[in-house]
Amino acid sequence: MKALSWTNFALGLWLVIAPFALLYRGIQAALWDDVVVGLLIAAYSLWRALEIEQMIVGNWVVGALGLWALISPFVLHFSGATLAMRNNVIVGAMVTILTIWLAAHPWRHQHHRAH
Repeated sequence: MKALSWTNFALGLWLVIAPFALLYRGIQAALWDDVVVGLLIAAYSLWRALEIEQMIVGNWVVGALGLWALISPFVLHFSGATLAMRNNVIVGAMVTILTIWLAAHPWRHQHHRAH
């Protein structure tokens, strides 16, 4: 099902927009982390959703990026900024869970073409 890849794409775009929409004031680590990680999640998820090429490794990259988004507030020391921390933990967890689902059920996500 491409819907899961499109959902990860949207979550990646949200990470890019979040620092500006949620006004992460003075938290440069959160801003840059969200923009870079969000762009990477969006790009890999878009690649997968459009089925440009069978890129199984892309699922693992998105999963790793989701895990990074989940732990980055603690590693980059912006966990004290509650809004930024909660956003990253929630989005990171969602991306990770969706990616695990995609990896665990690949047969449900294959594109079936008409003869």
